[in-house]
Amino acid sequence: MGTAYSHGWAVLHPNRWDGPRARLTRTQRIGPDRVFHLTIRGTGPPARRQIRVEVTHRGRLAAAEKAAIRSSVRRMLRLDEDLSEFHALCLEAGGRWRPAAQGLGRLLRSPTVFEDVVKTICTTNVQWAGTKSMVRSLVDQLGEPGPLSAGGDSAAAEDWPAAFPTVEAIARADDRTLEAARLGYRAPYVRELAKRVANGELDLEAWLSPDTSTEELRRSLLAIKGIGPYAAATMLMLLGRYDQLAVDSVYRTFVAETYFGGKRPSDREAEQVYSRWGRWKYLGYWFDLWQTSDAEA
Repeated sequence: MGTAYSHGWAVLHPNRWDGPRARLTRTQRIGPDRVFHLTIRGTGPPARRQIRVEVTHRGRLAAAEKAAIRSSVRRMLRLDEDLSEFHALCLEAGGRWRPAAQGLGRLLRSPTVFEDVVKTICTTNVQWAGTKSMVRSLVDQLGEPGPLSAGGDSAAAEDWPAAFPTVEAIARADDRTLEAARLGYRAPYVRELAKRVANGELDLEAWLSPDTSTEELRRSLLAIKGIGPYAAATMLMLLGRYDQLAVDSVYRTFVAETYFGGKRPSDREAEQVYSRWGRWKYLGYWFDLWQTSDAEA
C-alpha cells in the first residue's frame, strides 16, 4: 500500500502502519457516539489496487455507518483524485520517474480537514519525534476510546489508540488538559481553531471544493494562527493542490545535496528545481525524495 506509507501521516495517531503485514490501522469515530477500529489493506498493483477494510465494532453495523466508513477510507487514500496528468509527466520524464506512472502519487491524508490542520500545526518548528509525541498525547488526552483501545472495556491483547479528538472536545479543553497534551505554544492556536469550527465561523470542509482557487485557499490557510508558508503548502497538498512546495529544512537539504553538489542554494533557486512539474510540483518533489529515502533504507 504505497499510499498508506507515502509520508509520515501513516504513523501519527490514531493511524498506525504495520510494515510487515502491509496494513494501515486506525481508530475512527463515525457519527455522534460510535467509534470503530479499521484495518486497511491493499492487494494488486498500484494501478489496479483493491482495498479491503476490516471493521472491529460492538453491536450491529448500520448501512449508514458502512457508507461513512467507505467515504472516510476513500478520502484518506484519495481514491477519487485524477492523477493522470501527473502520470503522463512521469512517463515523459522517463528513467527513475517511470515507476510513478504506474498509479503512484496518492499521499495519505485524514478523514477530515480539521484533523489535517491540527496535525500540520503540530509539524511546525519541531523535529518529527516531537510531532509524533504531540499528536499521540492529544489523542490520549482527548480522544474517545474504541472497543479495543486502552481505556476501553475489552481485555483484548492488542492495544489500539483512541480516535482523533472531536472539534468540540478540543474547543472545550482547559489549559491543564492541553498542557498535558504537550502542544506548547501551539495549544491556544489549536483550541482557537476548534472554537471557530465549532461555532460555524470556519467551514474547513468547504476547502475541498474545486471552485476555490489555490491562491484563495492559501490566503485562508495563512489567516489561521499557527499556519505559515511551509504549513500552508503542506495543507494545500493535503487538499489536493500540488502547485506549492513546502520549503523547509528537509527540502533545502535534499535539493542542495541532490542538485547543487551540497552547496545551499537560495530558496528561489531551490524551488526552480521542480518548475517543469507545473501544478504537480509537490508530487514531483515528493516522489524524488521518496525514491532517495527508499534507496537509503
